[in-house]
Amino acid sequence: MNRYTMRIDKLRRDRGWSVYKLAQESGLSAPTIHQWLETETVPTLFALEQICDALKITLADFFATNTVNVTPQIKELYDKWLALSVDEKKSVELIINNYATLKRT
Repeated sequence: MNRYTMRIDKLRRDRGWSVYKLAQESGLSAPTIHQWLETETVPTLFALEQICDALKITLADFFATNTVNVTPQIKELYDKWLALSVDEKKSVELIINNYATLKRT
């Protein structure tokens, strides 16, 4: 496998998906995905976009080397965080830091 197909395989396995499930979700054929995983064949950019759409990630996320699995709950919190003012963010950070300190004791 090459680095692209290794990434596809990891993302697929992280979700507990079979190759068949990834094929269904992406609109690609299972034999095509199997071929990528078993050979040095590199998917086209169009195919990668279909894979990313199925996995609900961007191409930038796909190519990122240090990624974090963002759940819908984390995404919601992040969106709310972005809407806060600087002062509100400082207040939230204080609360989190205080909570973390209390939890350790």
